[in-house]
Amino acid sequence: MGAVNTLRFLTCAFRVQYGERWFLGELGDGMGESVADKINALIGERWSKPPGNAAIAREIRRETGLSISTGYLWMLRTGQRGNPTGDRLQALARFFQRPPAYFFDHEVTSEDMELAACLRQQGVRMIAMRADGLSEQSQRAILELVERARQIEKLDESDD
Repeated sequence: MGAVNTLRFLTCAFRVQYGERWFLGELGDGMGESVADKINALIGERWSKPPGNAAIAREIRRETGLSISTGYLWMLRTGQRGNPTGDRLQALARFFQRPPAYFFDHEVTSEDMELAACLRQQGVRMIAMRADGLSEQSQRAILELVERARQIEKLDESDD
């Protein structure tokens, strides 16, 4: 099934926190729609305590060989510039290991962000890694165990 598919398969069993939002298997509406949101989410994914824009720009140059100025990165992160093009788009895509379409294609973005959020949760990551290679039947059994554990801990009950 592969690790990525395994993660997607198991994500629906976990309530995953992404920033201040919680979602169950799917991202909430409007999440990650702007280029600024996407870049900031990628920075948050890469660093638990993000450095400043100057340090990030230096890292981008060092890792990709492509230049992006501190000011331009700041404008992208604050939404003052919305469409990186050319070398800047390539630099961001290479640095964050995403296809250039990530910054513009909502479908690609949602899948990537869902996986990134899922991978942030250490327990989810460990279960998914250990489940990789198991048959679909075994993965479904694991999913059922997780569902039962959530019921026991009353994690899915609505607030009436």
